[in-house]
Amino acid sequence: MSLSNFDIQRVLRAAGYYSGSLDGDLGPKSKAGIEKLLQSRSGEVAGNWTFWGTQRRGIAALQLILKHAGFPDVGAIDGLAGMLTLQAYSDWDHLQQTGERPAPWRPDDTPEEPTGPAPSWGTQRDMDRRYGPAGGKQCTAGVVNLPFPLRIAWDKSSTVRTFRCHEEVAASAERAYRRVASAYSPEDIQTLGLDLFGGCYNYRNKRGGSTLSTHAYGLAIDTDPERNQLRWDHSRARLARPDAVEWFRCWEAEGWLSLGRARDFDWMHVQAPGL
Repeated sequence: MSLSNFDIQRVLRAAGYYSGSLDGDLGPKSKAGIEKLLQSRSGEVAGNWTFWGTQRRGIAALQLILKHAGFPDVGAIDGLAGMLTLQAYSDWDHLQQTGERPAPWRPDDTPEEPTGPAPSWGTQRDMDRRYGPAGGKQCTAGVVNLPFPLRIAWDKSSTVRTFRCHEEVAASAERAYRRVASAYSPEDIQTLGLDLFGGCYNYRNKRGGSTLSTHAYGLAIDTDPERNQLRWDHSRARLARPDAVEWFRCWEAEGWLSLGRARDFDWMHVQAPGL
């Protein structure tokens, strides 16, 4: 999923920043609405938006509108349509279509902690007890040095050679990536999208859920989110194919777990609270 000019116009018009037809053309009227919004809330924008192209400005305007329409988990106002922006738009669209916000659907979201043995990936209470509170300094104190560059999934022209995570899992993540580098050729890594980094630490709730994500602890990593979307099962997700089995074995050898392999959704996601 990606955001089109039509989507941008639709959100602009719903918020009163555009009154023209929904034709997918970011013409003078669309640009005027985008400019007005960005000028009025420039302090919330991550970066100098005056140097951005029209579509990126439009996505930034969409992000601002969704944020102030009650979807604060939209992510940074950066004009880049990452997973959080796409999820926020999907939730906004659901509200427009039905008049209701989507209910939490994830099977691991319950109002109370279970009384029996915890799942192998840990409850929120277990993670607090073992790793400290979500959002604490320890959640980004670990540095993963990568054996191959990772492309930012929502801005593929940008790459990273390191990223931050919880201090207690950085070493295991680094070893997992080294296992991947040994198991796959550089060409296969790109073909499978193993170098498409969808993020690690992010203080937020689970997408489609009501409790804190393991990303809020720096204990989860997402890979190639566009081809492994949250609700996709094994029939659609790229990482559910047989040639990606070794990818998961590399992570599982270090104690990390896959929601895709365990529950057949969110195939982009591996997490480490079971370490």
